[in-house]
Amino acid sequence: MKRLIVISFVLVCSMSLIAQSSSEKSVSPFTVGAFGGLNIPDLTGGGGNPLSSNWSSRSGLAYGLTFNWNTGTHFAWRVDVLYSSEGGQHNGMQALTASSFNPLASTNTYYYANYNNASIMNYVEVPVMAKYSFPLSRSSKFYVDFGPYVGFLLNAKQKTSGSSPVYEDAAGTIPLTVNPETALPYSVSFDASTPITDQIHTVNFGLTGGIGFSQEVGFGSVFVDFRGAYGLTVVQKNSAADGSNHIGNLLLSLGYSIPL
Repeated sequence: MKRLIVISFVLVCSMSLIAQSSSEKSVSPFTVGAFGGLNIPDLTGGGGNPLSSNWSSRSGLAYGLTFNWNTGTHFAWRVDVLYSSEGGQHNGMQALTASSFNPLASTNTYYYANYNNASIMNYVEVPVMAKYSFPLSRSSKFYVDFGPYVGFLLNAKQKTSGSSPVYEDAAGTIPLTVNPETALPYSVSFDASTPITDQIHTVNFGLTGGIGFSQEVGFGSVFVDFRGAYGLTVVQKNSAADGSNHIGNLLLSLGYSIPL
């Protein structure tokens, strides 16, 4: 992750120095830039499975490189290559696979506990978008972009924390076991970080689009970008057991681009 940030920074700075050494400002239709910002991912859907329902958004990071090919006064093609931390979180009373506590339980039986649960899936994503700009002045413009993307899974993990008794019902009124010495339910620790990469599809296809503002500063342009994305591929390999979620996210980023 740190290497990608350093490489991106060095690449953009190197291109800027090379371009500034030219006696004339470039009129090339191509630009390259680097950007990064706050990512707010979420897991939607669930397919009616208690394990994959009622997830909420979490926060993460996203950063990468952007390439633009201006094919007209207002129109361009934009291709990004970015690291994006996706997933969601589910805190509070939630379902557990019963077989984890009772080997004799059926696969469709669930127990419940009150703890914190975060699903973290990190991707390299490549969106290809059509971009249309609306000039606001000689040096600033507003733009919109939209297009498909493909995401390649780097790794995924389930991070849980907290402790709770385990119950047979979602209301938490029927404890699974009771400590005979105290007449209280046993407390189970959920502090763990569990790799789940092998349970997630390695490729995800989706749609992305957003709006942005660009202002010329120095040799290049500073841009602020706000976009949303929705994955069309169900992330779980085993939908019958694990449910069927789709990833999505909102990304607010700041970047700088230069002409090539």
